[in-house]
Amino acid sequence: MPLKDPEARKAYLRQYAQKNPAYARVKAWRNANPEKRLAQQLLYVEKHPDTVKAKAKRYRNKHLDAVREKDRLSAAAFRLANKQLIAERKAQYAKQNQAQINAAVARRKAAKIQRTPSWLTDDDLWMIEQAYDIASIRTKMLGFFWHVDHIVPLQGKKVSGLHVPMNLQVIPGAENCSKGNRYG
Repeated sequence: MPLKDPEARKAYLRQYAQKNPAYARVKAWRNANPEKRLAQQLLYVEKHPDTVKAKAKRYRNKHLDAVREKDRLSAAAFRLANKQLIAERKAQYAKQNQAQINAAVARRKAAKIQRTPSWLTDDDLWMIEQAYDIASIRTKMLGFFWHVDHIVPLQGKKVSGLHVPMNLQVIPGAENCSKGNRYG
C-alpha cells in the first residue's frame, strides 16, 4: 500500500472499499450507531492515553499553523461571547493579587524613570505628553483603546530602548498587547 503519496493512498483505499463488502457494512454500522461508535472511541482513549496523546502531538506539529489559527479563532469567539465572565475574572484576580499588581506597576514606573535620559529637553518632554494625549483622544473618538508604544521596548530581552519621543508611537491597544515586550 503506498503510504507516502496521499493521493495514491486515497485511491488505494477507495479500491479496497469497493472490493470488500465488509468495509461497506462497517461504514454503514458506524453511520447507524454514532453513540456506540463514540463509546468505542472513548474506551480506546481510556485504554491507550499515551498513544492518543502522541498522535495528537504529531498532528499538532504537522499542522501547527492551522491549529494555532483555530485556537486563536476559538479564543476570540470565547472572549466575544463571555465578556462579562472575563471582566469578573479579571476583577477577582485583581482583588486577590493586589500585591503582585502593585509590584508590577512599580517595576514598570521604575523602568520608565530609569530609561528616561536626563538630557531630554522641555520640548522632548512636551512631545512625550502629546503622544499620551493623542492616545487618549483617539480612544475617546474611535471607541477602542489606543496605547503609546515603545518601538524598542524599555525592558526587552535582547535590546532595551529609551523613554524618548523618537521611540514612541501611538497604536491600537490590541496591536500593542499582541506585540508584548518584543522589538519590531
